Amino acid sequence: MLVKATNKYKELNLKDNELGRIPEMGEIFEVTKERYKVLTQTNKFNTVFVKKVEEVTENKTKTTKKGTKKNEKENRR
Repeated sequence: MLVKATNKYKELNLKDNELGRIPEMGEIFEVTKERYKVLTQTNKFNTVFVKKVEEVTENKTKTTKKGTKKNEKENRR
């Protein structure tokens, strides 16, 4: 899962155990689900160190009744 670092690492002057350094605010890196839980909920600082990054994929296409493919956005109009 991709996450984006908040400013809490810098504020608390803490380096990430897995990265071995202090990540910059907004830096994107990958963590496991378990690590995400620690960085957002179960840490001893009771703070959120990262935010989940929503992965953007290309627009999906679907087949309409006429048999042509259109962008989903166009189908909603």
